Amino acid sequence: MTETEAILFDAYGTVLDVGTYHHDITQYVVQQSKSLFGIATSVDEFNAYWNNEFELAFKDVIAYCGEFRNMRDLYGISTRNVFHRYGICVQDAYTEELNYVYKKMLDEAVTILPNVKKTLDALYANGIQLGMVSNGDTEELSAHLNGVSDLFDVIVTSEELEVYKPHPRIFNETLQKMGIAREKTAFVGDSIISDICGAKKAGLKTIWYNKRRRTPTHGLCPD
Repeated sequence: MTETEAILFDAYGTVLDVGTYHHDITQYVVQQSKSLFGIATSVDEFNAYWNNEFELAFKDVIAYCGEFRNMRDLYGISTRNVFHRYGICVQDAYTEELNYVYKKMLDEAVTILPNVKKTLDALYANGIQLGMVSNGDTEELSAHLNGVSDLFDVIVTSEELEVYKPHPRIFNETLQKMGIAREKTAFVGDSIISDICGAKKAGLKTIWYNKRRRTPTHGLCPD
């Protein structure tokens, strides 16, 4: 077996823990919806609609069906489209206001868990090259990695390259930046599609960070 010389990591959900962020932002919007528009909905219903709209918007981008949109833009588009489901046409200014709240809540929620920091420190001390490939936005990720960013030789975001995982190009360009062979590189991530499927397409060994003990889907088998 070829010795692993480099490990690439996903960011959010793997190195960075976001706690109850997604539930919290949904709860905030539901409260706003009731007071501003009189929409009677539950957090679960609104969240299900939002996830569906986000998936549709995200698929459009990764399938090159439209211009590239960064993650913050996709959050805004998804929120606006959910309001449309309730017959509400929200102004761009209100969508931008919600996006500002989303970002602020993420800044407050995101943490690097002690065991994650310990793992990264140990790998770095043992001479393993570390890289990061994230579907996040560059400026936000840079702020959230405070304290561990120096451990990574390369940090690549979808916003920087205008392409999202699971597209293999984002993995390939990261390998090129690091100057490391793919057969000597492993990828660690929590998404079975974006991370494991994408890394496999790029020819990398895959490690699924599966803290919720889910069952692999789509016939994928992490290494």
